[in-house]
Formats: sequence, C-alpha cells, structure tokens
Amino acid sequence: MSNPKATPDDSAKQKTASKDKKPGGPVYTGYDQEYFLALEDLLQAVRVLDQEGFFLEDISCLDIQEGYLVVYRFNRFEQPGRVGLRVIADRDDPHVPSIWDIYPGAAWHERECFDFFGIRFRGHPNLIPLLLDPEHKGPPPLLKDESNRKALAEILPDRDVSPVSPQSREFRQQILDCSIQDHRKQS
Repeated sequence: MSNPKATPDDSAKQKTASKDKKPGGPVYTGYDQEYFLALEDLLQAVRVLDQEGFFLEDISCLDIQEGYLVVYRFNRFEQPGRVGLRVIADRDDPHVPSIWDIYPGAAWHERECFDFFGIRFRGHPNLIPLLLDPEHKGPPPLLKDESNRKALAEILPDRDVSPVSPQSREFRQQILDCSIQDHRKQS
C-alpha cells in the first residue's frame, strides 16, 4: 500500500536507507582505526599490533600517482578491532620491509604483491613468483599506465594521510581503544 502523502524524494530516501541498513545486519563496516606510516615505522607498528593480539588478514597494493600504496589489514578473534596500516613505496625503488618474521603468513601476501606490482620486500626469505610463471618477462601485470593512475586524494578523500609514529603513546592507546569501543553495534 502506498502512502498518498509520499513524494518521489521520500521514495528515494527509503531506498537509500534500506541499502545502508540491512535488517538484523551490522551497521558498521570497515576499519576501527586506520594509519598512514613512514616506511621506516612499519615494523614497529606491526610489532605493536602483534603484541596486542591482532592477526594479519591480508596485504594488498595499489599503483597510484604517488607510488605504490601498500595496505596491511589486521583484526582480532577475541575482541572487535579492525586496523589498517598504509605505507607508500617509491615508484623508482619499490622496497618495503618484510613482516614475515612477525607474521609468517605474510610471506604469501608479499610474494603476491611482488608478482603483480614488483614490490621488493626487504628481508623476505623466499621472494620468488607465487602466481606468475617464473619465466614471466615484462613488467608486473597490475601496473597502470601513468595516465590511469589516480592520486591518493582521489582514492581516499577526506582522510588524513599524515604519517603517525607507532612509538607515540597515542598510537598504542588508539589501538587499545579500538578494541574496547564496539563501533559495530546495531541501532
């Protein structure tokens, strides 16, 4: 039964609202905390997450105008608290510290980023192709032409991309707080 006083705008609002909230489903998705780091601070931040009981979900990469955006995603089993760490590797010398000695499962993810983007992970014990033919010639397959690369501000608008220090008290406190505050409660 339709509402005789409803306007076309009301109908559009209802459709949008139904996409944002699923009955019985979570209202929240995404990260509880997200940080940009300088490359030299990556291992320190990963150690903090390991000490606080986080596991590595995955590592991914994106070819952007500023270089290569390498994204690390962490979560917990016992408490909510999804954390994202982001670093930018230089296009001319794409090296990132390997985290395999902290999270051994990272070795597979790092090899995949090596295959598809050419990122070299310093300290990786076996940086050989994972999915591509070892005889693959030519550039890594997921590199974009310069004209197709987007700027970081286009990809992550309204985000603070200033690097944070994992040695700061605020960083550790925010990591602890993201597990205490449950942003995923349903309304």
